[in-house]
Amino acid sequence: MSAKLCGSIFLLSLSLQVANVLGKYLTERPNFLNPCDFNDPNLNVCFAKNFQVLFREWKDGIPGLKTLGSLEPLSIRRIKINQDDGGILRINAELENMLVTGSSGAKVVKATLDKKTLEVHATIEIPHLRGVGNYKVTGSVLGLNLNGQGTANFEAKNIVLTFHTTTRTRHEGDLTFSEILGFKAKIQKIGDFHINVQNLFGGQKELENSANDLFNQNWRDLYGTLAPTLEQTLELILKDRFTKIYSYVPATYFISNLP
Repeated sequence: MSAKLCGSIFLLSLSLQVANVLGKYLTERPNFLNPCDFNDPNLNVCFAKNFQVLFREWKDGIPGLKTLGSLEPLSIRRIKINQDDGGILRINAELENMLVTGSSGAKVVKATLDKKTLEVHATIEIPHLRGVGNYKVTGSVLGLNLNGQGTANFEAKNIVLTFHTTTRTRHEGDLTFSEILGFKAKIQKIGDFHINVQNLFGGQKELENSANDLFNQNWRDLYGTLAPTLEQTLELILKDRFTKIYSYVPATYFISNLP
């Protein structure tokens, strides 16, 4: 069933404003980036290695790009969810000030660049994500009526993500940049998931523990309902991040002879 993302998702330190490239770009290519040859038959192998840099070498942000923020931890200011599937889930929830760790452990399994269209397809694996933040929720989940607020934390393991990016080149004087035109993300797999939500029932610990056990035993059903909402959130976060990176880092640092 489809999920609806309601309200706005505000990302701390991740505004949607793209920096003006002129006079505001990474002026020196870092040593860990080795430009690929656009005409090399093994372009995609080289491109995947450079793509990995975005998750590991720049996990703390990119020097000089103040609007980007860090990947480790990733800070998400607010997520609003209004969900009613007519069955197991009927909630109005808000998550605030979330800190997510583990993103820097992402491994780029595959990254391909279509030479004709400049579309990018990528598959990444993340072994372990942890998150903690504040929540408010009303509604019902699996027949339990909820009305609480407090702290929630989660752990997710063995996540596989894919995304597809449409791009075009933009030339600024002697510099060439990639410009993102579209971005789609998909959560292909989650191996395991565990959540702990505190103060669901005004401090009634026994009832709270039973509810958390119920959520964790049925997490696959809950995830199946919420997946479209989570993917929309993921798309906004990644698109914003990559847009800022591509507007700041010349594309020739990744591929030396883009057309």
